[in-house]
Amino acid sequence: MSNQYPKLLVGQHDGENIYLSSPSWDCGWYWGWGYLGNKNCHYHVSGLNPNINLHDALIEHFGDTLKVRKSDMWVLAELFQTFYKLRGAAEMYKHGGAYLTTNPCADLIKNSDEITRINTVLLPAIFDEAYKILLRNADNDTIFKRLVKLNVQGDTGKVIDFMFDNNIKPEDIKDFSGITDNDYNHLHSNYFRRFHANKIK
Repeated sequence: MSNQYPKLLVGQHDGENIYLSSPSWDCGWYWGWGYLGNKNCHYHVSGLNPNINLHDALIEHFGDTLKVRKSDMWVLAELFQTFYKLRGAAEMYKHGGAYLTTNPCADLIKNSDEITRINTVLLPAIFDEAYKILLRNADNDTIFKRLVKLNVQGDTGKVIDFMFDNNIKPEDIKDFSGITDNDYNHLHSNYFRRFHANKIK
């Protein structure tokens, strides 16, 4: 399964490109994921600033090099956090407790069916949704350059078409280089005019 998901550049930290590794089937019974790094460093998404939520920790760590649009960030953080909680649940079901010592309720807690459901149904679904986000963001630099070029040409309709075609939300272009505050306000209004008109249809 891990072969269907590529290693992806997610941003830079301390001037180095940082990649997210593919999900891996580890120790013959659980999924590993969230491994970050390059040839010089290796760490985990779960190890980012524990004092703030994961959404903010990712932004704090990567800054404006993060290759994920603002409109996708909360969902991506949710998927990462859900992965960690589900993997923790699988560990609980396998060991029959928190694994500090022998749990007197271990036999009640152990559940191989739940481990199987987590590993074969739930986590693969999490990976699929996360990589939909990551893959559509992989070419952001090129996509946003095209949007700026369209905007300079002055055809608002084409810019809005491009935003809808490429799943770009107004929040993604706020404070974006090449988009002035006036441009943003104009595009924001026209985007939501189109959005609400499409909902009525």
